[in-house]
Amino acid sequence: MTACQTKRLILTPLKSQHGAELYKLHNDPLVQNAIFNNVPQTRADVHKWIDRFLAQWSKSGFGFWIVYEKVNDSPIFIGRCGLLEYGDTANLEFAYAFFQSGAGRGLGPEAARFAITHALQNSTKEKVIGFIAHGNTRAERAAEKFGLHYVDDRFDNGKLFQYYEVSREDYCSQAHYQA
Repeated sequence: MTACQTKRLILTPLKSQHGAELYKLHNDPLVQNAIFNNVPQTRADVHKWIDRFLAQWSKSGFGFWIVYEKVNDSPIFIGRCGLLEYGDTANLEFAYAFFQSGAGRGLGPEAARFAITHALQNSTKEKVIGFIAHGNTRAERAAEKFGLHYVDDRFDNGKLFQYYEVSREDYCSQAHYQA
């Protein structure tokens, strides 16, 4: 799989050589607060994420993307986004992380629409789901922009989150879906 583009982004399938970029991203204060409970991430932590993301690509032909914003002639790394199969369910779990510089300008939803559409085109899964930490209003707004709807609060890995989802049918019927 090669790099793909949207109007404002370049998305590259995550590879092992993206370790330094992910290390910097996972230790960004905004990302640490939203995802890692303000716990600094080690290089070993980042490599575990990379291994998980690479296994998804290898197994299913979709996964996580490294996201760059198109800025003149030199793209700027702003984050990651993608989907993983959620256990033994008929669901795909969406997640993303952007630096502060990439947040609040609609770039997350733009990347999400691309990643979700790509994953649905390469799977038969029935739903896209997401777990959002309570108080992460930026993620809540973004999830709603790309079609996920709040259902209820649920536990995931021992922590209570807001649970969002959209069915394949509902997502594919939205105006932004392009097969």
